[in-house]
Amino acid sequence: MKDTQQLTSVVIAGGGTAGWLTACILAAKHRPGNLSITVIESPDIPTLGVGEGTWPTMRGTLQKIGIDEATFLSACHGSFKQGTSFHQWRKPEASPHQYYHPFSLPFNYFDTDCAAWWQRYQPQMDFASVATSQGAICDRNLAPKQAETPPFAGVVNYGYHLDAVKFAGLLKNHATSESCVTHITGHISSVIPSEDGGIHSMVLDKTGREIEGDIFIDCTGFSARLIGEHCGEPLISCKHILANDSAVAVQCQYAADDTPVASVTRSVAQSKGWIWDIALPERRGAGYVYSSQHCTAEEAIRTLHRYAGSDKSLRDVSFGEFSGKAKYFNFEPGYRRSPWQKNCVAIGTSAGFLEPLEASALVMIELAATLLSEQLPRYTNQIAPVARQFNQQLAGKWSRIVDFLKLHYVLSDRDDSAYWQEMRKLSSCSEQLQDWLSMWSTRSPNASDFNLRDEIFPAASYLYVLYGMDFNTAFLPGSADHDSSGHQHAWHKQQQLTRQHLAGLPANRALLNQLTGARKYQVNR
Repeated sequence: MKDTQQLTSVVIAGGGTAGWLTACILAAKHRPGNLSITVIESPDIPTLGVGEGTWPTMRGTLQKIGIDEATFLSACHGSFKQGTSFHQWRKPEASPHQYYHPFSLPFNYFDTDCAAWWQRYQPQMDFASVATSQGAICDRNLAPKQAETPPFAGVVNYGYHLDAVKFAGLLKNHATSESCVTHITGHISSVIPSEDGGIHSMVLDKTGREIEGDIFIDCTGFSARLIGEHCGEPLISCKHILANDSAVAVQCQYAADDTPVASVTRSVAQSKGWIWDIALPERRGAGYVYSSQHCTAEEAIRTLHRYAGSDKSLRDVSFGEFSGKAKYFNFEPGYRRSPWQKNCVAIGTSAGFLEPLEASALVMIELAATLLSEQLPRYTNQIAPVARQFNQQLAGKWSRIVDFLKLHYVLSDRDDSAYWQEMRKLSSCSEQLQDWLSMWSTRSPNASDFNLRDEIFPAASYLYVLYGMDFNTAFLPGSADHDSSGHQHAWHKQQQLTRQHLAGLPANRALLNQLTGARKYQVNR
């Protein structure tokens, strides 16, 4: 291959959400005729199928690749997600601890220090209730928009909950029927290296067919068939920071067809981990995330069973009445510092996975695939410089996610188990997070603390988690005095807006039924 040869082909190893979403994003940017895109999907490897939460970025991604919102919601049995509701992340008390991390920014976010104003003038209310109407909306299981609101627009900010297996199927159908992506079914038996140590081609078993390409994208999941096995790029373990390395997931059926559909992911802390609870129109998906050093798989499923069985909105739950079998999976929390090696790029869990908290897996696929589509080199001699830039940007994003996830644990005062005692250790935090916590003891987070392009979690996210977890910031005298009357007026307008939202927004289930063409989501009893 000549150093100045033009790149004309991309080969994606692996389907699933990572492979097909990457194919769709690349095809939307590089129209058919400019770049050939091939996805090789093994018939023997099922989709992991447990990542059911997205960030609001998914709305723009769906628009970009050409899938309309109603089609998406219907095909993926999707629902609206407006953030995360955290429960019991602090010591159990007479009234259980709960707070929201909503997707909408606090009011007057760009004009003033709303946290300092809140602590001085409205300390009797929790921060999220003062800052946005979204918590009150979610308390009532309301939708983030009205029926007449245009697709992908919202009265408040939102993402989605979805069935991950169905989402991969929708993306696959769209890529092959609308975006001219070539689909090849087969298992990769061997990888043939190029002269420089990259990848020349992949050979399929049974047929012996050899697939050549200019760029190879590794979407083979935890096996990391290309980036790990062939390229030898190591996984940087984060287990000393984030100890969770296991999860068990189940699906639970509603007790009635008209059961309200929650529009937040519930994150419920347990003695040795935490439970996610995601509401779709026809079922709920729940999973227990834990550390195998502190909890066995048997104990995890029993904990999940007790949680589901205590919810009266679900059918009577026993081990035999979960919808389908429980899915167990183990993972090494970590990421590859250089996911682009030679002409091989890792996207999805082959590039890294930390844990399900805050739904970072899908958004990292979006960000990596979008960055690749924007920076895709035109000639082979541009691969190395583009790879260096790509790796630098992705490594920064991974380290930022580690810090944000660790923040949730280190702020907890739970000490009821060895698990929480380990997860809370400040000594296992990065120097960056320790510096931030020191600085934020006298001031709130602001945009100047963050220097990455397209921060996954903006300063607002840190505000919600810090003050939702009762972090004590000793604001300096006068911190909230600047234009306090103007801020008071803005807050009263925010309260009025909250009342309007509560009066005008429909129930989540009602809007989903309307947008997807009525009551197709029946409980299977």
